Amino acid sequence: MALALLLLPAQLRAEPAPLSPGKERHFFSPGRQFLPWAQQPVRWFGALDFDLGFIYVRPRFELGYGQPHARWLGVELSLTGAAEGVAGYAGLRAVLPYVSVRAGGRYWYTFYRTFLDPRDSYTVEQIELRTNPRSRFITWEAELALNVPVGPGRALAELAGSYIAGVDEGYYVYEETLRAVVEPPWAWRARAGYLWLAARSSVDRQATLQLGPVLEVVGVPERGTLVLRAGGLVRITLSGDLEARGTLVPAVVTPDALGLRGGDAFLLGIRYRWASGP
Repeated sequence: MALALLLLPAQLRAEPAPLSPGKERHFFSPGRQFLPWAQQPVRWFGALDFDLGFIYVRPRFELGYGQPHARWLGVELSLTGAAEGVAGYAGLRAVLPYVSVRAGGRYWYTFYRTFLDPRDSYTVEQIELRTNPRSRFITWEAELALNVPVGPGRALAELAGSYIAGVDEGYYVYEETLRAVVEPPWAWRARAGYLWLAARSSVDRQATLQLGPVLEVVGVPERGTLVLRAGGLVRITLSGDLEARGTLVPAVVTPDALGLRGGDAFLLGIRYRWASGP
C-alpha cells in the first residue's frame, strides 16, 4: 500500500503515452496493452484475483463464461492464509455490471483459537484462551452486492447471510471472516458505502484514486447482539490489472472489547488480476 501511494503521483503526472483508444496498460509490462475487462469478448475463461497484504494472502480462482472480472457466471474458489489460520472457499457466482450474487461454503482451520464458553461479552484475551476444543468450522454464505455509479463516484452495498456449522454443542465461536463472536448457527452482515473518484490520470484515464466512507452492521440473532462498524475505504487503480486497497472499518458499537479483531482494521494490500484468453 505504501508503495502504491508513492507510485500514484508519478502515474498522475506522467507525460501522455501513445496508447490505443480503449486500451489499458499492464502495470508490470507497460508496453503491452489489453482491452478493459468490460470490453473483452465473451468466452469460457479461467481467471485469478490475487490479494497480498499485511499478514494475509488470498488467491481467488474463477472458472466461468462471460467477460472476466466484469460480467460472468461460474465457479469461484479461494484460499485464505493469515496469522490466525487458513481457509478454503468454493461456491457459485454471477456478476453483472452493477450487481453480483454468490453462494458457497468456507472452511476455517485456525492455528491456535478454540471454541468459546458462552459469555455476555468477550475481551481479546478471552477469545484467545486455549482451554476448549480447537476452532474448526464451516460457514455457508450467501451474498448480494451492488456497485452503482452515482455522481462523481460509486455507491456500494452488500447484504450477506451466514450459517455456521461444525461448532461443538454448547460453545460459541469467533467467526474469522465476520470477525465477530457468534452463537451458532446464524449471523448476517450489511454494509453500505460510497467511493468518490478523487483523482484520475491524464495519461490513459486508468490510474485513479478512490476513497470514501463505509458503515457496516453484523447481527448475531442467537446472542441477541449487533456490532456497528464505521470507517473508510481507499482504492488506487494503477493499471487495468493492478490495484492497491486499504480498509479501515473498526467496531464503534459492540458488546465485545476485541480491539482490532472486532473489525476490518488496517487492512492494506495489493490486488492483481489475470484472465486467460485475449
